[in-house]
Amino acid sequence: MSESLRIPSVWSLPLHMLRLAGRCLLPLVMWYSAGELVRFGLLVGATEMSHGSMPDLRRALTMLVFIIMVLANLLVMVGMFHSLRGALSEMRARRAEGGAREGLPDVAARVIVPFVVLYLSWGWHLDDVHAFVDVDLARQSAQYGYLGAFSDFATGEGRDTALGLVALSLQVSFAITVVAFVARFFLAAWYDRTQSRTAGLATAFAELAFFYFGVQVLWSRGNWLGSRVAHTWWDDLMAAAREHIPGWEAITGVIGTLWSYAWEALVLPGAWLTVAILMYGAYAEDATAVIRGTRIEDRATRAGREFAGRTHALTRRLASMFLGRWVHWVAWAHTVRLTLRAGLPLLGMFALCFAGLEVGEGYARRGLEYLAGTDHPYMFWNVLFIPIDFAVDLAKAVLTVCLLAATFDVAAGAERRRRAAAVSGGTAGTDPTPPSPPARSATPPARPGLPAVSGPS
Repeated sequence: MSESLRIPSVWSLPLHMLRLAGRCLLPLVMWYSAGELVRFGLLVGATEMSHGSMPDLRRALTMLVFIIMVLANLLVMVGMFHSLRGALSEMRARRAEGGAREGLPDVAARVIVPFVVLYLSWGWHLDDVHAFVDVDLARQSAQYGYLGAFSDFATGEGRDTALGLVALSLQVSFAITVVAFVARFFLAAWYDRTQSRTAGLATAFAELAFFYFGVQVLWSRGNWLGSRVAHTWWDDLMAAAREHIPGWEAITGVIGTLWSYAWEALVLPGAWLTVAILMYGAYAEDATAVIRGTRIEDRATRAGREFAGRTHALTRRLASMFLGRWVHWVAWAHTVRLTLRAGLPLLGMFALCFAGLEVGEGYARRGLEYLAGTDHPYMFWNVLFIPIDFAVDLAKAVLTVCLLAATFDVAAGAERRRRAAAVSGGTAGTDPTPPSPPARSATPPARPGLPAVSGPS
């Protein structure tokens, strides 16, 4: 077997993960440490920015810090995955075939727009929100005391603790949301046409601004939205279902429990594997690429032709922009399909390893806290437990990135081997057979005469 097809086994996925972690441990630790330092600095800057005079300006700048934080997370993820490229068999096979080397800026420019979409669609921005609230609580508690963080006992007025993300005025947030909404269409068209770094950065910035400031608008009008007919109709419908359908509470409870397990064991690992596939260049956000080669491709093609024949061009353009490009489940489906092509055991082994890392994180954290003990002053806990949390988070982040890269390596290698087998099988099936010797005729061949004249008689 050639070097390009020599891929790790599915059953050696945990060992392949540990092998990647051992080979590239230093750059992975450096990238993660630098990212955590930048993230902490941005969180401290955001909480300091959200308090003081000119509150609308300060809170708008706080949202800007959050946008920068997402882009910083992108850079750290790109750096960690990029440091593993030299240890992956798939990357070595691409270089052996003459593939061009992608530098870190090129990878970041290529993945910035879909990464932002995945980051917002899968709710990973909520981790940034929770971290900001924790830092803001610590800042206000250190300045005013634990009980004075939310209320001024001298005047009885409340404080703006943990409100820097939701207290921006409606006029300012709505104006920025409208500007970002209009800009993202033009910037997206510019990016689709040129694929330049500047266009990608501007498109991602507009997408993040539209999302964050749009959430501000919805939050400020929460009571108004809750009183709308559509919202009350849905609440009344659910109340009627609970009252008239026997076993409704039990059925929804079972579905909710199963969905939480499925989310943690299958959906969330698949979302992170989508990020790895995005980094290494096998990402697909087009539904056509996902169903290519399947049984529903022909039906989808006919349905697309019918839709194109009965709709206007502007309608199709708007539908594709709203429903086609930003549907994160399409990318997730492509990830699952690519993994299943390598075999169902790979998907099961990957989900098992991912769940093992989640469980191992809790045991490692509790074990280190048990070794550290609890007979310390309260303020000493921060000095002791912050390094413990950092060490556990570092180990989990490094092993998770290596697991995602190893899974991609196995899946891509299996896909490469499948295509090579298909090509070799097709070539073998179409090889010409040597011609058999002509049989000797009993009568001598006739002499060639003059060529017949073609045309009307």
